[in-house]
Amino acid sequence: MHWPVTDTGAVSLDFTAIEFETANQQPGAVCAVGLVRVRDGRVVHKSGGLVRPPEGLGEFADFNTSIHGITAEMVASAPTWRRVAAWIVGYTGQDILISHNAGFNIGVLRHACTADEIPWPQANFLCTMVLARKAFQLPSYRLPFVAAECGVELVGRHQVLINARGTALVAVAMAQQHEAGTPGELADALGISTGRLEPGRYIPTVRRDTRSGQYRLATPGADTDANPEHPLYGRVIVFTGALKSRTRQQAWNDVAKVGGIPEKDVSSRTNILVVGDLNPAVLTPGATTSGKAARAFALQSKGQDIEVMTEDDFIRSL
Repeated sequence: MHWPVTDTGAVSLDFTAIEFETANQQPGAVCAVGLVRVRDGRVVHKSGGLVRPPEGLGEFADFNTSIHGITAEMVASAPTWRRVAAWIVGYTGQDILISHNAGFNIGVLRHACTADEIPWPQANFLCTMVLARKAFQLPSYRLPFVAAECGVELVGRHQVLINARGTALVAVAMAQQHEAGTPGELADALGISTGRLEPGRYIPTVRRDTRSGQYRLATPGADTDANPEHPLYGRVIVFTGALKSRTRQQAWNDVAKVGGIPEKDVSSRTNILVVGDLNPAVLTPGATTSGKAARAFALQSKGQDIEVMTEDDFIRSL
């Protein structure tokens, strides 16, 4: 069944669709952004353009260029990410952000900010790919397949404004189907949680049954062959934030293999807090941190010996 949609919607739905392109496989190597503003279910404004990637991330891979057609020469005089990031915050305001494959797009936003050492912005977000997996049975959940199911025409390929507009109209179509008046109501209708981004904290948008299960971590048994000389041996280790290299359960298993003790929450027993998705701006005086990080710093101030590690530090310690 299809739900034909045009730029003129029939639901009272407000949000901003956001899509990125990257210069290479590094998640922060942003080279283009497209934003589409929706009011009362209508596309009312579109904006975006090329971006000069953060320092050190500007090398263009042939594979990426073959997809989006953007080259290093094309972005040489484009605005820097630092400037574009501030513009995005001003453009989106208090809107919820909607993207197709938010894991990628919100990841670009986070990692580009991390590369330029600026705080992550505050925003709630939804993923039309996650929504579509609950709403439809399709051979693929890439945007062209979902758009076709919703009667949305995509003109062109891998252009951020085309993709952002397509994402916006897909969200409107799904809201019409489920009689949802807000993005939150659409998420509720399909049993999806709204994601959240703020300085030092990232919560993905996932199926609620997945989220409820993701914290049911199995405590691995201690490895009797672990080397007592290993730097993590006997240490109580807690994780906060999304890890890039492994799942939380895999991280717990890795800790147990070297004789460490993984635990869920920071306490008087904690020796190490591993901070995933570390933004350097988080570890500055007065910065907003996750609840676990705040507790760790409070215990540090009281004299408890707690080391705060990045994910890279943890991997090197392993």
